[in-house]
Amino acid sequence: MFKFWFIAIFVIFSSETLACSCIGYDIEESYNEYPYVFVGTVEGIETIERREPGSWFSYYELRQVTLKLDKGYKGNYDKKIVVTTRPGNGACGFPFKLNVQYAVFAYQDKKDLAVSSCSPTIHTEKREEYYEKERLTVLNFLVRQNGK
Repeated sequence: MFKFWFIAIFVIFSSETLACSCIGYDIEESYNEYPYVFVGTVEGIETIERREPGSWFSYYELRQVTLKLDKGYKGNYDKKIVVTTRPGNGACGFPFKLNVQYAVFAYQDKKDLAVSSCSPTIHTEKREEYYEKERLTVLNFLVRQNGK
């Protein structure tokens, strides 16, 4: 009986603590799938709270990121674009940094544009050996697109 309760409690609480797990992507498929693709520089980052749908008391945090549009590829947006992402990589949040330029692949999530760490969103200038090939793949693909 103890084993049953241990497993039941583990299953109930583990859904909240699962780490983010992403599979690879094909850049052309991703470009076709994501409705918003642009290059922008982060001008502001703040933490906001949202209420869980249908709940009176349960809130969750998001990072709200404001980017200055440098070049647009897909979607309709202004010179300033606001996206949200979950806080931390474990929750599939993207680790935006202030004053850094990114190639951003965003999707509509309820009322926000959202970005996750599983998207092809990537730093445009940071050259890290472990993802340099991916960075070049994304940027070279975007160069071949007709940006606005």
